[in-house]
Amino acid sequence: MLRVANTSAPQRKASLTNFFKNLTQSLSEGMSEASTKSSTDFQRQSEINKLETQIKEIEIKLEKQYTLLGQLVADNLRKSESISKDAVAKLFNPIKKLDGEKLELLEKIKELKAKQAEQDKAEDLLRIKKEVEAELKKLEELKSLEIIDEDEFEIAQVKLNKRVNNFEKLYSLKIALERGLINEQEYTQKKASLE
Repeated sequence: MLRVANTSAPQRKASLTNFFKNLTQSLSEGMSEASTKSSTDFQRQSEINKLETQIKEIEIKLEKQYTLLGQLVADNLRKSESISKDAVAKLFNPIKKLDGEKLELLEKIKELKAKQAEQDKAEDLLRIKKEVEAELKKLEELKSLEIIDEDEFEIAQVKLNKRVNNFEKLYSLKIALERGLINEQEYTQKKASLE
């Protein structure tokens, strides 16, 4: 049952002062977090770009080695000569080495992207926790002003906490949608049951 509470002018003024103080603090914290995240994301993306450039350089070297190997085979076939295993091995060894270097770089990129995904997931959880905390504070204030009663408060609290408690499932659901494993309708239905 909703009840409107009468508040005095000093209470409204104090409430407004707290609101602006909290808003200013939230904005400061948000800008600081965004700056740090942006810097980290930029560094990680720069590292990925650098590794991708190195992979392209390796691919150019591989093409050159494949061309040399093909030329050796073609020359020997033209002359109707047998192909020397030593000559093939001599040209193939650099290919083998370059393949290994390329695999190492691809693994580093994979690790960086995994770290990014973990960071994104942690940031999502933190964001949701902050949103839930803010909503819970509002509910507590509404309860203290007797706008909502204890039962309404508890029902809303349980619903809000569901977002945090089911975070892993909700996050996995979002990933499944992004990867095209489920459609928008399935996503919406499953999300509604978890929130």
